[in-house]
Amino acid sequence: MSEERATATGFPGPRVGIVGGGQLARMLAEAATPLGIHVRVLAATEGECAGEVVPDVVIGSPDDAEALRSFAATVDVLTFDHENVDHDALVQIERDGTPVRPGIATLRFADKAHQRREFAAAGLPVPPFVVIDPVRDLDHLSVADGFAARYGEMTNDGLIVLKASRGGYDGRGVWMLGRSELAAFLAAYRGAPLVLEPKLALERELAVLVARRPSGQIVTWPVVETIQVDGMCDEALLPAPVDVTLAAEAERIGRAVAITVDAVGVFAVELFVSDGQVLINEIAPRVHNSGHVTIEGSMTSQFSQHLRAVLDWPLGPTDSVAPAASMTNVVGDDADDPRDRQHLALAASPAAQLHLYGKAPRPARKIGHVTVLGTSLESCRAEARAAVDALIGGSGDDGVQGSSDG
Repeated sequence: MSEERATATGFPGPRVGIVGGGQLARMLAEAATPLGIHVRVLAATEGECAGEVVPDVVIGSPDDAEALRSFAATVDVLTFDHENVDHDALVQIERDGTPVRPGIATLRFADKAHQRREFAAAGLPVPPFVVIDPVRDLDHLSVADGFAARYGEMTNDGLIVLKASRGGYDGRGVWMLGRSELAAFLAAYRGAPLVLEPKLALERELAVLVARRPSGQIVTWPVVETIQVDGMCDEALLPAPVDVTLAAEAERIGRAVAITVDAVGVFAVELFVSDGQVLINEIAPRVHNSGHVTIEGSMTSQFSQHLRAVLDWPLGPTDSVAPAASMTNVVGDDADDPRDRQHLALAASPAAQLHLYGKAPRPARKIGHVTVLGTSLESCRAEARAAVDALIGGSGDDGVQGSSDG
């Protein structure tokens, strides 16, 4: 760390600045403590959940170039809780001497249209696709109609998938439409460009977590299977119950993506398996929900690994510590606050590892996760689900005494 930065901030040792104050920043900070790394967070507003565990929080918008530059000047390396950051400001930050990891070129891959075009050009396996811009392209309707005519026939219901190239997550910004519905939808649409794809017959969805440091070292974790509900990740299973050939192909694709996007840090490659073929769905250029299972399930968690990678420290082993691990997300509703029900979850599943993010519950909002390790995926899944059901009020009070169950 430079003497100037240490004097300015009052903290010795490596300082990692995180743009964004959500649960990913929170879990990065928790992983930083045993490594002796000081984390500083740039949060857009007061009360973001990372603030419960990070004492050094600065308030500033990720769209405010001056706030970003001032924040970056106080840390040794800048990384991210999310991708929605002013890219021009990041270019200037690197010119000012603070490394930005992942870099701007990698962050641009958060755009799904950019992903599809670049991966296809690199020869990586992607579904058939076309990109249209309903706001600017005069021929967008004819292009969309032609695509639907060709690929809608691949499914029994004749639907195709439309994805907003920017801003979508957890099922938001994704639509499945028939050919007859396109004209009305596109006439009303005013968002980012759209990526159109066939509605594939999916056998399963996988994720490959990859870590890469600036000096070039790359590691991957065993392939994870993700279980999706309403477009949102519900469970992550480590290792994915697939044969070794399929797992090796998924890992090969993950490593190839790391080189293509010039990644630094941890990122996730989400994959479809359709008709026995592994295809890239999308990537997240940061730590990811599918990797939460590594906190207890792996010798090195994705969060600890990300900190090592952005500091260009040697990467840790990614071996699993148990034959099976299952992670289940805790999704909020309007009825109960899981923070009042931990005792019930631990009674239902004593082996459960609970992670609550300090976020107020609301429908379809991820507010925590539960991980269980064991000898079989089936038993781990059942125990994790029992704990989640208790947290969200899905099972009755078993008489255990503790804090109010809300």
